[in-house]
Amino acid sequence: MNGRAKIATSMLIWGSVGIFARFSGLSGLGVAFARVSLGALTLAGIIALMEREKLSALPPLLGEKWKPLLALGLSLALNWAFLFTAFNYTTIANAVLVYYTAPVIATLISWRFLGEEMNAKRWGLIGLAFLGLALIMSGQRLDLGNRDFLGIVLALIAAFFYALIPNFGRFLRDVDGKVLTFLQLAVASFALGPFVLVRGTGTPVWWAVLVLVLVHTVLALFLYMEGLKDVEVNEAALLSYLDPMSAVVYALLVFGEVPGVRTAVGGALILLASALDVLRR
Repeated sequence: MNGRAKIATSMLIWGSVGIFARFSGLSGLGVAFARVSLGALTLAGIIALMEREKLSALPPLLGEKWKPLLALGLSLALNWAFLFTAFNYTTIANAVLVYYTAPVIATLISWRFLGEEMNAKRWGLIGLAFLGLALIMSGQRLDLGNRDFLGIVLALIAAFFYALIPNFGRFLRDVDGKVLTFLQLAVASFALGPFVLVRGTGTPVWWAVLVLVLVHTVLALFLYMEGLKDVEVNEAALLSYLDPMSAVVYALLVFGEVPGVRTAVGGALILLASALDVLRR
């Protein structure tokens, strides 16, 4: 497989994550904990078997960069916990399309806190994305007692924490990819562990949980990281739009979820704004 094929495959795999999250029998918190904890254990085993010398670098790395590592792990934990909970309240199309406001939220965060420059074109793209969000939300009764509206709000919160990840990642660019992924998953596991002990996770359907961990977390992440070695970041970012588009198709085929007109138009505006921002970069 060439780089483009690896990234495209990883995106098509990630597009089905909402399907298997529902099949897993776990709560949103349970799905997130299973992915980060079992993913961390699997990756630790891979590093120990194939690149054992990297284990000795972990203590000094943790001592030197514990703050951004902690922030990154917490962002991942909250991102997945809110996203997988959103899948249990609203349609997969609603959750995934709202979740893709994350790139423009990341732009706002980098402007506000990291001093990145803004111009009229970037503000226009942000406005376009939030117009799409408003369209999706306008089709719902604005009441947290409404499951669809609550699911959309949860997906938007997940998007905020997802948007923090690339901004915190800027402080860890010199860290090896496998090591960084392992530490991120490990921190997220410790962050979610106490909540899982208190609230429980539901009754797992183990075949679906294993698919989420081995295929959606370990395999897809490996393909994506390997693909990035041969593909420019901007091209990879454009290929990432296979994720939400395939998610909508999978939900239609498996659950018969047909997106409404407002969801389709609003989602298209969100994806268009994000894609244009990638092309601008």
